[in-house]
Order: sequence, then C-alpha cells, then structure tokens
Amino acid sequence: MIYSLLQVLLKKTIKIVNKKAIFFGFIVIRSSVGLKLMVFSCFIVCVSCDQFTVSKEEVIARVGTVYLYKTDLEKELDLFVNMEDSLLKTRNYIDQWARKEILLQQAEINLKTNVIEDLDVLIEQYKIDLYSNTYKQTVINKSIDTIISSKEIDSFLFENRSIFKLNAPLFQVRFIQLPPDNVDIKEIKRSFQRFDLNDRYYLDSLSFQFTNHILADTVWINKSNLFSEARFLNQENYNRYIKKSQFFEIEDSLGVYLFFVKNYLNKGDVSPKEVLLPTIKNIILNQRKLLYNRQFEKDILYDAIKSKTYEMY
Repeated sequence: MIYSLLQVLLKKTIKIVNKKAIFFGFIVIRSSVGLKLMVFSCFIVCVSCDQFTVSKEEVIARVGTVYLYKTDLEKELDLFVNMEDSLLKTRNYIDQWARKEILLQQAEINLKTNVIEDLDVLIEQYKIDLYSNTYKQTVINKSIDTIISSKEIDSFLFENRSIFKLNAPLFQVRFIQLPPDNVDIKEIKRSFQRFDLNDRYYLDSLSFQFTNHILADTVWINKSNLFSEARFLNQENYNRYIKKSQFFEIEDSLGVYLFFVKNYLNKGDVSPKEVLLPTIKNIILNQRKLLYNRQFEKDILYDAIKSKTYEMY
C-alpha cells in the first residue's frame, strides 16, 4: 500500500517536472532506473517512520493529555503473590495515579493565577532547599568525625549535669522467684549471693525452673518495671527492701523470692552515664555537624568570590 501511494505521488511529481526540465540548474533524470531509486529511497524512509510509530510505548490510562504507560507501572509495582493480588494492586495504583492527575489538572484550571504563581515560587524554593540540604548533608556525613571519646562524653556530662537529672528513680537489681519445693534452692541461693561468672552461668542454665527472674544487674530499670517483675514489692514495703547491697529472701504463698539491690538512684540524682550515652553521643555529633555546616557555608561563598564564580555589582 505504501509503495502504491509513493508511485502515485511520484507520477504527479514527474508530470510537474516534465513541464520544467531544469529545476535549480539540474537536469531531472526521468529514466526507469532513477524512478526506481527514488521509489526505493522513499519506501525505506516511510517504512522506518512506520516502524517508529508502531514502537510507541503501551498506554495503560489517560487523564486529559497525560498518559500512564506500561513501563511506569512496572517500575512502581513489586512482584505479585498471585493473579488476584496483581490485578488488585494494579487497579489501585492506576486509580491512585488518576486521582492525583485529575486533582492536579483541575487545580491548574480552577485556581487563580496569583495563587498558582505563589505556589510555583514555593515549589522552586522547595527544590532549591531539597537539593542544597541533600548536598550539604552528603558532604557533612563524609567529612565529620563520628568517633566520640570517653573524655568528651565525661566532659559534656559534667558541664551539663544539671539538665540530666532524673524525674523518677532507677534501679540495678537481681531477682529470682521460684517454687518453694525447688530441689536446687540451696545452691541457687548460694550462687545468687556470690554471683561470680560461674554463678551467672549456673543460674542462667537453671532459669527454666524460675517463675520469674532478673539476672542482668548492670541494666537500669525504672520503678514501674521493678514492681512488675518483682511482684512481692509494693508501695508499703518499698523502703524495707530497697537497700543497697543487701540480700533478701522472702517467702509467701506464691513462692520464694531472692532479691538484691546492687545500686539505685533517686529522683533528682544525675542520670547514669550508661543510660545517657546514646543521647550524649547524638548531641555531640549534632554540635559537630552544626559547626561544620556554618564553616562550610562560609567557605563556599569565599571560594566562589575567589574564583570569580560569584560577583556582586
């Protein structure tokens, strides 16, 4: 069909050319060979154009003059569990895309010009801020020393101890609750009181026999958690048993309780270093970033002036 159309067009062209044998100073060749070459050349061009048209991306949906293509869908959606899941996710994604586009197009039509202009300014400013902050953060993350020494932490804690006072007490305890008829109770009690490395291994190996226990006495816990774990404790007997470095054995209808307070801090005391460690490190690191950021902004301005990238008129 394309070849037939080309022949028709060429016949009309030849008739016009026959009337004027010379066109721009050249003699027109009307031989069958010339005609065939011209037809062949045009055919190649047309076929190429035709192939280009066929290779357009597959359209999935349209809102106005905006199209959603199959490749866009493939980029967004992960592997599906099954066909039903695939259809559901695909439809939801297309509907979501359509809603956004419809709202955007309606907004562009119905919002006042001055409102759109103000929004464009905000969008441009957001783009500038996003690019700038991302770039600065990348540079800072590569340049900042993230190693914080114990000396720095101690110094910071000493200088700022007034802002790190406890709002509630904290405790370091060890505790075991076990049935009163436990056959290993004497050895458990001995290991609990001595509590060296071998004792810790021993008690840990028997932990399945305990009704409840706290064996990590280096960990600080609050009053609420302490009462929740050591059920024999309450507000009435609190002062009787919260005594540093004293061992208590209590027995009631629910079992035998072994209790030892390694350390405790009252409300108003400075928080322990190990509790504050993540917070202090984070504060020191942020201070470094802030100082580096200020210097970085000064340096880029100075470098731009020095290299004459930035000039003020």
